[in-house]
Amino acid sequence: MDKTDRVILHIDMNNFFASVECLINPAIKNYAVAVAGDPNKRTGIILAKNYIAKVYGVKTGEAIWEAKQKCPTLITVAPHYDKYQEYSEKAHLIYEQYTDLIEPFGIDECWLDVTDSLKFFNCTGVELAQRIQQQIFNELGLSVSIGVSWGKTLAKLGSDMKKPMGLSVIDKSNHIDILKKLKVQDMIMVGKHISEKLHKMNIYSLYDLYLLKPEFLTHYFGVVGLHIHNAVSGIDDDKILPPREQDIKSIGNGATAVHDMTDLDEIKEFLHDLATKVSRRLRAHEFSAKTIHLTIKYADFSYASAQNTINNYFNCEQDVYKYAYQIFHSLAGDKFSPIRALRISTSNLINKNDDNQINLFTNEKNENLCNTIDNLKEKYGDNIISLAKDYREF
Repeated sequence: MDKTDRVILHIDMNNFFASVECLINPAIKNYAVAVAGDPNKRTGIILAKNYIAKVYGVKTGEAIWEAKQKCPTLITVAPHYDKYQEYSEKAHLIYEQYTDLIEPFGIDECWLDVTDSLKFFNCTGVELAQRIQQQIFNELGLSVSIGVSWGKTLAKLGSDMKKPMGLSVIDKSNHIDILKKLKVQDMIMVGKHISEKLHKMNIYSLYDLYLLKPEFLTHYFGVVGLHIHNAVSGIDDDKILPPREQDIKSIGNGATAVHDMTDLDEIKEFLHDLATKVSRRLRAHEFSAKTIHLTIKYADFSYASAQNTINNYFNCEQDVYKYAYQIFHSLAGDKFSPIRALRISTSNLINKNDDNQINLFTNEKNENLCNTIDNLKEKYGDNIISLAKDYREF
């Protein structure tokens, strides 16, 4: 992938409902399993199935009696939506360790913009995808397929190409070859109605679609046609849209040093810079946090991390710095190995507009001062003013 390209991941949790059911009841994991609307009624329908059931031809949406004609040994279970939500949230917490730019697509799929994260983790998009994939499997027992590309639609195409536990890259070098192998209906925006119309025009592959002029598609399908053309052509600057502000679970920032850091004063300066960025983002969203997490990446690429939940809410840089440094000292001590990168993230967030009691837990004077500094920096530049450095010594 070109160094100037965005790096977008699309993560699809394989057979999510059925996979969670097999985690809840491991005794059924080696059998054909389907989640059904009402397993006690033959008139119920199949909501989801595992890969073993899929081999027998069991399909989502068909009646239980039809599915059991194909697979007499099919085990049907009732859905546990609370468990699906629980595992979805656990997966999101893992994604948040790598980026704040996360856009859910249903309960079991997400887009992640990891462009800036690659510098912190010092790896490629593929390597980061592999790391996320393995972490989800190790910590949650679930498999995911991931597509890596420079646009959302192409990343989604990639995640659908190999299942389960697949990883596919669509970049400038293989983009056209992959379009030749895929059908028009494989694309997220091409539903049954559009695909049938395209088939009548002898347009069957995504490459056929790619060769069409945007004016042609716009004529037949309106603005949707233009979106389809741009997406299949890789003309895709569609931004990752994080959840609504009230659904944001964490805010953080990380960076890789220009050289391995061995001096404590340099570490403090580095931490202070991260704390400033994190606190400004908290205040920009009118959030305060109660939990802070610090990740240390050493020169040998090993990691150490820990978090601390504070008794009071905070959003000012001196607090973010103080709590982050306390964690750093507990993890690394006074004599530490060379450090390559650091990341601070905050969670347990509360929005000022959602809870009038927040002022009981925050230092309003400090917050007002920080907001004033934010306004000055926005107007005159980051170097116009800063808080005294005395608070870094404690």
